[in-house]
Amino acid sequence: MQRCLLLLVLLLAGSPAFTQTAPPTSRPDSLVAGALAPAAPDTLAAIHKLFATRRQRRRYLVGGTALATVGGMVIVAASTPYDTGSFQGLDRAINTTLIGGIGLGVLGAEFIYYHQYSRKKERQAVDAFQQQKLPEYLRQQLKTNYFH
Repeated sequence: MQRCLLLLVLLLAGSPAFTQTAPPTSRPDSLVAGALAPAAPDTLAAIHKLFATRRQRRRYLVGGTALATVGGMVIVAASTPYDTGSFQGLDRAINTTLIGGIGLGVLGAEFIYYHQYSRKKERQAVDAFQQQKLPEYLRQQLKTNYFH
């Protein structure tokens, strides 16, 4: 009898306690009726984390692309010997300009793509979420790793 009572106390002590909280509600713009909505502070924090990680990724990519472009231009300029009697000096200038042009094109594309994660766009996304009109592309990008 004592062992059963001790086992019962231990089982009850290990079970989760139920408190008086409001029942979870579903969002009116949810695709699935009755789907549980995450709390607004969690979603706002996830939106901020999404934009912050994308801006950090942009810094790394732009920095790496700029370093690769400048490094490539320096390597081409230094590796090609300069000979006044041939077209090698012209080849060096063309190759250096070509690498610089490609690098600038890639940098421009990165800036254009990552412009959608600027602080201004983040404020617009937060305002849209508070009005319960979060764009579909942002809803798709909010994965579970942003909610921690």
